[in-house]
Amino acid sequence: MGATAVTSAGPDDAQAALDRVLTGSGAIWVVHGPVGSGRSTVLSGLAQRGRRSGAAVLPVPAGPEPETVLLRLTTQLVELITALDRPELVSMLSAVAWLRARLESGSGAGPQTTAHDLITVLATLAPRSRIMLHFDDFDLLPPELATVLTLVAEGARATGTVTVATVTGRDPAGGPVGKLFAVADGTIGLRPLTAAETTALLPGWTTRAGRIASDPALVTSVRTALGPLFGNPGTVGATISGLRATGRLSVIDEHVCLIGAAPPIALPGGHPETLRLRRLGPRSRRLAAVIAVLSEQSAPTLERLPWLASAAALSPSATGQALDDLVRAGILRTGTDGAVEFAIPALADRLRLEHGTRWRTVLHRRITRDLLGRRLPDPAEIAPHLAELPPSPPDPEAAGLLLAAAAGASTDLPTARRYRMAALRLLDPSDGRIPEVLRALLTDSLAAGGYGTLADDLATVVAPRLDGAWPSARLSATVLMCWLGALAHEQRLAELDVVRPLAVEVARALDTARECRGLLDAINRADRQAAAEAVRVLARACGAEEDPLFALGAGILLGALPGDGGRPAEEWLVPPELPPHEDVAEAAELLDTVSVLNVLLRGRYQPPTTGFSVDWHAVRQAYREGEWDTALSLSRRLEGDRLWWDPPRRHRFASVFAAEICAQRDRPDRAADWLRRLPFRTSADAYVAWVRCLLNRDDALERGWRDYTDCRERGLRAGMERLLARLLHEARRQGDTETVTRLLSELEGLAARTPTASVQEAALVCGGLVRGDLESVRAGVKLARQSGDAFRIAEACTAFGEVSPVPAPSLLEAHRTLRRLDAVTKLTSVAALLEQHKITFSADRADRADRATLDPLERHIVGLIANGHTNRQIAAALQVSEKRIEARLTSLFERTGSHSRVELAAAWLQGRLGRVS
Repeated sequence: MGATAVTSAGPDDAQAALDRVLTGSGAIWVVHGPVGSGRSTVLSGLAQRGRRSGAAVLPVPAGPEPETVLLRLTTQLVELITALDRPELVSMLSAVAWLRARLESGSGAGPQTTAHDLITVLATLAPRSRIMLHFDDFDLLPPELATVLTLVAEGARATGTVTVATVTGRDPAGGPVGKLFAVADGTIGLRPLTAAETTALLPGWTTRAGRIASDPALVTSVRTALGPLFGNPGTVGATISGLRATGRLSVIDEHVCLIGAAPPIALPGGHPETLRLRRLGPRSRRLAAVIAVLSEQSAPTLERLPWLASAAALSPSATGQALDDLVRAGILRTGTDGAVEFAIPALADRLRLEHGTRWRTVLHRRITRDLLGRRLPDPAEIAPHLAELPPSPPDPEAAGLLLAAAAGASTDLPTARRYRMAALRLLDPSDGRIPEVLRALLTDSLAAGGYGTLADDLATVVAPRLDGAWPSARLSATVLMCWLGALAHEQRLAELDVVRPLAVEVARALDTARECRGLLDAINRADRQAAAEAVRVLARACGAEEDPLFALGAGILLGALPGDGGRPAEEWLVPPELPPHEDVAEAAELLDTVSVLNVLLRGRYQPPTTGFSVDWHAVRQAYREGEWDTALSLSRRLEGDRLWWDPPRRHRFASVFAAEICAQRDRPDRAADWLRRLPFRTSADAYVAWVRCLLNRDDALERGWRDYTDCRERGLRAGMERLLARLLHEARRQGDTETVTRLLSELEGLAARTPTASVQEAALVCGGLVRGDLESVRAGVKLARQSGDAFRIAEACTAFGEVSPVPAPSLLEAHRTLRRLDAVTKLTSVAALLEQHKITFSADRADRADRATLDPLERHIVGLIANGHTNRQIAAALQVSEKRIEARLTSLFERTGSHSRVELAAAWLQGRLGRVS
């Protein structure tokens, strides 16, 4: 029979094709597609629509027990007969009961007889109720059962019954599946959903209403975990349901966000992939579980197949066969370097979750025992497993293997740090290797940027193990300095009490009780000068003045303390001949430790890859670079961490900048929600007032001035220039010249007291704007460009456009930047200035300019135009005729969509004219 074939169908295509089945006569349709194409979801949607249309839908999936499919079908037939409640159908109940008894006994009827009995029942019921048979995962059925159902589908078609079956692949060459395709009236070949299609469906799974957007970080996390199954709507929906049930989803800033870093996203229990793995047999399941656990550190390779066989307690040949089965089934895949990895990372996490910590420990202990049984165990091979074992009595031999592996040339810093920490657990406190290992542990941790991990390990492993048996006073003081530096770096100074016992030990050994106590008190007060003096005393007392590790710990500690970006104790931070970057002060005020230490500890500081410091640094970086959507997503992640556990205070500034973005995008409710998350009276209060001025413009001047004076009396510095500048712009808008003068005086006084780049920029721009001083604003624009802050550059360009005799280039640049940021609040005022100066701006022309590419000669011409050269001057500079220049300009106007030299120059200054590749 010729079948209607729908190929490469998406969800809408499949629904449209199957909806025609609902209104047609009896038919057989087959939905096929690879894993991840959403076959079950299509069938489920068809069942819902069929029931709404009044049909009796009998879904019979293969499920975990495909051999019971006929019994389940008879059960549903009995339920349907009972629901119809027709006297003439009583005989059918007896017929189905007799058939069920034969099926349960397993004797008395062949495939054709069983199919005939089922067709008879369906033919009797069909005139009284439209029936739809749904066979999900038809290709997973045993051949004899699949043959029966194929005969039933073909025989019941004449009675008006519709059969829809799903199969993983298409094999029409033979077998029951091939027979089903041969008799089908139509086939639908599904493709996996695209990432955009799945993302569009996410709101319907994350919340009941389905109207709340998903945070990009949630989409990325789920997509990474599911891999190719991200195109499977059923899998994604079940995964999201699991995250919701475990409290991992929360609505933050009107977006559904993933909160908490653990546990990882695992494949839902009972997923077809887990069933496929189960059907491969116990050997394949065991090998897959071993690979899942071992791949936590690094992916095993094919070269280590004998080693995997030993770990899984299988023979090499059985291991090879099981591995082939896993690869053939799509559970595992091999890379070009021979690495064996899971095609779906969430399946590996499911296996780890199911087997639990105890099984993992048993596995690593078994592998360790086998490797130790060899004559000369390889430290690099055995160390990953020794490091995973729980604490045990001192074992100098195992510790030696770990230390040998840590010193290997191929061992990276994080791994070496982990090995040395495991070795410390196995060394007796009196072991002479401890000082060397402890110092190497500190060095590795700081060199790898593992500040939070170092603080945790020192508190939970090192300090308890060495309590009362600390090594030399100099090393103890170095540990104290690195520990304090790690806590300060991650804004965890509330944990100072955990460090006090070590400080007492150092004070006793060095006779510096007053200095150690003063150091902790100064750190608690964020008094950098006092802390620096106490560090000097400790360094002299223990002879660590020339110790680079002590100096690095001290530099991280002092550089991470909140402050104004000054440079006390240069010997701990940066040599005097290398002055700090002008942005250090602003970064220090905002607690951007990464930016501060990148400058103050040039070449000695390694930024972390995880933790609060790098997260807040990323938020600030994204805000400055104009990646506001990214900044909001990162801020939501920080807020999600705060909801999951108690983080440090760093998220305060992230909340403020998120509120500013929302306020600029004319989303006052979202902005207010961000501000409500902040505690009362914080170091970010000037920034809070800065945002509040935008939200409450009616009383912005009065309340903003009160907030400013309150912050000034409390000695706050962070964000004061932004608050004053915003108040000044609001006073100018209202025509309040007296308030403008007062605010400018305050701002210039602040610039005199604290001449940082950001304060000077605000004073120059605002002062030049008020006085009409073009050169002052130009200098402010230069400082804004040096800062790299896209919004500040747009604000400075707007001010320059107000005072410049040629306002178009600056105003057009500001307008384009604000459009990119979607800062509609500020964009309104810039658009008003463009209209006031009768400067036209077309988004279409801007887009054309974005696409325009120039050759070197054209770029040179446009650059000369931007510098104010006339056509005659350009012709003289290039030694060509003026008419040729005019012809070139005509061509440039057409290609870029510009209508004048001013617009062409603006496109050049904004970087919208590309280079010919």
